[in-house]
Amino acid sequence: MTVPSGEPALFLERIEVGAGRLSCVVRLAPDAPRFTTPKLAARLREAFPDLPRHACVNEVGPCFGDVMDRTPLPHALEHLVIDLQTRAAPHDAAVYAGTTDWVDEAAGTARVQVSFTDDLAALRAFRDATRFLSDCVVGLRDIPTEEEGVQDDVRPSHIRQNGR
Repeated sequence: MTVPSGEPALFLERIEVGAGRLSCVVRLAPDAPRFTTPKLAARLREAFPDLPRHACVNEVGPCFGDVMDRTPLPHALEHLVIDLQTRAAPHDAAVYAGTTDWVDEAAGTARVQVSFTDDLAALRAFRDATRFLSDCVVGLRDIPTEEEGVQDDVRPSHIRQNGR
């Protein structure tokens, strides 16, 4: 499966901001792969070297690296969002957690939830992680260095705060 060049492989359909937790409905493009591959996992490891060491509840082992070569794309997104939050606040002692569940795997819809200490940093992390992962899948750009970071020019759409 391949995604037509220039089209995103995944996008944020809806984000709900709750008390200390963001819940995001992610939609994959119809032709996007549903799972990571060893090649994609290698790109993620290169750009995010701490990713494989993330704690992760899975059927293989205690770390995300145990399943990185073949895990649902939304699960990879969850860990990218958490990693970007830790990069944004390297001196923060917070522990971030997340969950990912398919809403409809055949349709490519999943719910990704992550904890946060700063809602704006978490929203940026979701936006940047979604763009980066989509670009990696589509193959639109090289991996940015840590110094280059991810560009800050697009806001996530359909943001809704619970109870407001």
